[in-house]
Amino acid sequence: MIDDDFDFDQPVTRIPQHANSTKQLGNQILKQAEQYLTSMGSASHAQFVSKLRQLATQESYFDLLADQIEFESDLPIANDALNLLYFWKMASEKETELADFALLDLIEKDYFQNELLTAVDALQIGENLAQHRQVIEQCLKMYQQECYAGCVTVLYGQIEGILTEALAERGYLKLNQTKYIDVYKIVPGLKGHEVKGLWHKVKVATDINPYFMELQALKMDNSSSVTATRHNIVHGSDLGHFSRERSFVLFIWLFAMISFITTVKK
Repeated sequence: MIDDDFDFDQPVTRIPQHANSTKQLGNQILKQAEQYLTSMGSASHAQFVSKLRQLATQESYFDLLADQIEFESDLPIANDALNLLYFWKMASEKETELADFALLDLIEKDYFQNELLTAVDALQIGENLAQHRQVIEQCLKMYQQECYAGCVTVLYGQIEGILTEALAERGYLKLNQTKYIDVYKIVPGLKGHEVKGLWHKVKVATDINPYFMELQALKMDNSSSVTATRHNIVHGSDLGHFSRERSFVLFIWLFAMISFITTVKK
């Protein structure tokens, strides 16, 4: 949820001792994806971009991913695009007819689900890990059963919930009765240093490791596409995004976010 009175571009209080956090799972995945992108033939590259462009007719986020992969830039490729490339590489190795492979079917593949759940199992987020895993497994089933309203709603909650617990487990947030407090006062302008929504937690996460703001989803969400609609979706006023495409987006973002968490040491 984005707070109307919160300026996302405000500076934050730096924590120097965490500036050089060691990247583990996330870093390995990004490196493999970057190497794969460099080695892709022109036909394979064009094929992948074409699939993303086709999906963009239903979910504009795919255009941003396609732009990241299609066009060269001096800026680093967004990490969610690289995470998707990592899975496309797996698909290219597993699927016999890649040209006919429907990208949205990726979520139903054993190799995607095994990779996602393995990443979940590697999390250090306290006593609720097993319950989070069960919920994510249920989301995978809902996706397969085309229950996208349930899938989208629950995935949004898991993304914020896992991030919240990871930050609390590592001492950056502290639960005070029913509210989380910004322990190191990273985010300016919070009354009582109370962390109210996802964007505040994103600010804390970004200060720990800039990886988090390298997720193209977050940059896009800031212009009201993926998480800016989260509040309306989970509160029932936005009924237009309960789709296979949005569910796919959230699974990729969930995986990218979990990869980020593995870079943050306790």
